[in-house]
Amino acid sequence: MAVAEDDAICIRHWDYSETSQTVGLLTLRHGVVRALAKGARRERSGFSGGVDLLTAGRATLLIKPNQTLATLTGWQLHDHFPRIRSSLGANRIAFYAADLVSRLTAPHDPHPAMYRGLLNLLRQIGGRQSEQVTQSLLLEFQWLLLHDGGLQPSLGAMEGDDDVVLFAPHDGGKITKQADGVVWRVRPSTVRLLQALQRDGGLPEGTLDRESLQRANRLLAAYIRETIGEQPPTMLALFGEIT
Repeated sequence: MAVAEDDAICIRHWDYSETSQTVGLLTLRHGVVRALAKGARRERSGFSGGVDLLTAGRATLLIKPNQTLATLTGWQLHDHFPRIRSSLGANRIAFYAADLVSRLTAPHDPHPAMYRGLLNLLRQIGGRQSEQVTQSLLLEFQWLLLHDGGLQPSLGAMEGDDDVVLFAPHDGGKITKQADGVVWRVRPSTVRLLQALQRDGGLPEGTLDRESLQRANRLLAAYIRETIGEQPPTMLALFGEIT
């Protein structure tokens, strides 16, 4: 049995009993860890009053070999991200981001970049920022999640000056000239945003078109839906039906 202290974000939680919880934590060095927090809901426990969803803290874990459930013995709260709790839009983005991490990441598989990306997203969204900034943050996180998990669309070069290009979701997300199988008609401006992320790891500075950002976010969400074979409720709440 190994004792580990790690920075963590609570991405899921369930009530285990009147006094205990089961939590899913995205940790910096140990990846996603599911753990039982015994007595976490007791008033005088060592868990800062319990482990709340979408909070960040310092976790003390007993990780048991060959067992899927660790034991959380301590939780020191660092940040509860108040801005995501006062904005419905930011709240939906935060729940969607945490849900994707849970669905696309294998347990105990470290992804430090993903941890830092989610932490940055939770800290940045909300407040009085513009819709362009919000959409940019969401797009960069969706791309980071796919890239870090080895699932990012391959894209490729666009040729000619067509008004639309063909995106093949079941062929690695590449741009194609052939309409064999399922393809989606996508605007070139949408693909250029994704190519910037692929090339530079971030979006270009300056004013970005809000509609192009929204289309790019919806495209990546639809691609994720096809990759995992279902539409998560958090995706539906954020984007509505994506056709």
